[in-house]
Amino acid sequence: MQELENKVAVVTGGASGIGRGIARALAAAGTHVVVADVEGGPAKAVAAELEQKGIRSLAIDCDVTERASVEALADRAWKEFGRVDLLCNNAGVGAAGPLTETPPHNAEWVFAVNVFGVFNGCSVFVPRMCESGGPGHILNTGSEHSIGIPFAGMGIYTATKHAVLGLSDVLRRELEPVGIGVSILCPGVVRTEIWNAGRNRQEQFGGAQQSPEEFRNFVAEGMDPDEVGRITVAGIRRGDFYILSHPEIRPIVEARYQELLAAFDKQS
Repeated sequence: MQELENKVAVVTGGASGIGRGIARALAAAGTHVVVADVEGGPAKAVAAELEQKGIRSLAIDCDVTERASVEALADRAWKEFGRVDLLCNNAGVGAAGPLTETPPHNAEWVFAVNVFGVFNGCSVFVPRMCESGGPGHILNTGSEHSIGIPFAGMGIYTATKHAVLGLSDVLRRELEPVGIGVSILCPGVVRTEIWNAGRNRQEQFGGAQQSPEEFRNFVAEGMDPDEVGRITVAGIRRGDFYILSHPEIRPIVEARYQELLAAFDKQS
């Protein structure tokens, strides 16, 4: 999707972190941006900031775990702009802990946001984008965990990000005939508020919870989310499927696939 000027983008999880970085980079490219987030106040602040760049921006409250909320987001976006050219399914959460000690409501929450949130976005927006005609693009935010980072204590999160890769890889083949591209962003550690995502946890998943302080300290050393946003927009322009922001993870990815190839050799 080379041309972004005067296009319309929807960014979920757009009020902070990577989502805000993507929204800023899109606005710098002349794209009109709908900032969708469960945190309405910060979303409005981002939208107001973006409008200072001379583009139109709108903040909409959205809980991606609720399909009706995603449908309302699409309704409002089409009402205000008449179309959506780019959907960024970026909302995501994390929960750490040994896999066999993870409470079921923790696992359900992370899957609801990271997997079903992406599914809801794709299945609600794509049919409308097809009806609108013209080229379009879907960006799904995965993680370094999508492509081979098996950190102990991150089993549920890693499972969700593998799922986003699988969903995206199939989706790109399904949408190629209709001119809609698909990308998956696979960042490493980024300086975001994901460490404290539990502050917005829905009641059905146990309600708001404080995250461990060590998680905060870990992500504090991460990449600037605005830089991730710039890398992401450049990848969208090129039509990349994999958008990779942290080249230092390459040896870990290579080791995973070397192990896979070696397993084939054992069977020969």
